[in-house]
Amino acid sequence: MAQIAPASAPVHRQPLLGLYRAAPAGVGIAPYGAPHGRRLGVFSGAFNPITLAHVGLAESALAHYQLHEVLFLLPITQPHKHIEDAPIEARLAMMALAGQHHPAFTIASCTHGLFIDIARAVELAYPPATHLWFITGRDAAERILTWPYPDPVQALNDLFSRAELLVADRERKFVLPEAPAVRMHAVHIHHLPLPSTYNHVSATEIRTRLARGQDVSDLVPPPVLTYIRAHGLYQGIPSPSMVEGGFPPT
Repeated sequence: MAQIAPASAPVHRQPLLGLYRAAPAGVGIAPYGAPHGRRLGVFSGAFNPITLAHVGLAESALAHYQLHEVLFLLPITQPHKHIEDAPIEARLAMMALAGQHHPAFTIASCTHGLFIDIARAVELAYPPATHLWFITGRDAAERILTWPYPDPVQALNDLFSRAELLVADRERKFVLPEAPAVRMHAVHIHHLPLPSTYNHVSATEIRTRLARGQDVSDLVPPPVLTYIRAHGLYQGIPSPSMVEGGFPPT
């Protein structure tokens, strides 16, 4: 990779990635002439904390869309919410623990949070001819597609000229928004299967349970739970800004 920014770097005009853990076997080992090209899944979220559903979604994307790698990406600034409780370094550490036995998982941060900016940062850091597949849940996809961009047509054109969108149903089935600027890119928006066993898993639920002293062993990978307990994370009563819906869990 090139053009790497420190994980704690402030926002720059030029979007940059900060590498935390590189996949032992990812896009870099895929041959240039691979039948489907070099295929990189990009999974951006607050990961506060990372959950079993996040891992399951990434594994589904690898299996169903023949990806060579999944890049778990933590934006240093979130465009739509205020994040408390776990600092960036703690969330990156938990992400690395969740992916430590997955050879195709990379952990990184990004100076920017909007998908189009993330796509630009990834293009700078990965080999040429790497095809991007953004991994999202239903409500995250709805936000991305209907975000109040200054010029929605141009923004979505820029995004879908660079990437495909994989959308998992969460709580209800994803329905493509009616906006013409979205409909013209329907061919680039794909369904991502996710087992129904993950329907109850959300970071909001984890934070709420932990604040109440309840068990979350059915919601997070075991090494992540060990880290949470060791560092005393999410022990306070959640503030209103922390109790938001959303998948990928925020």
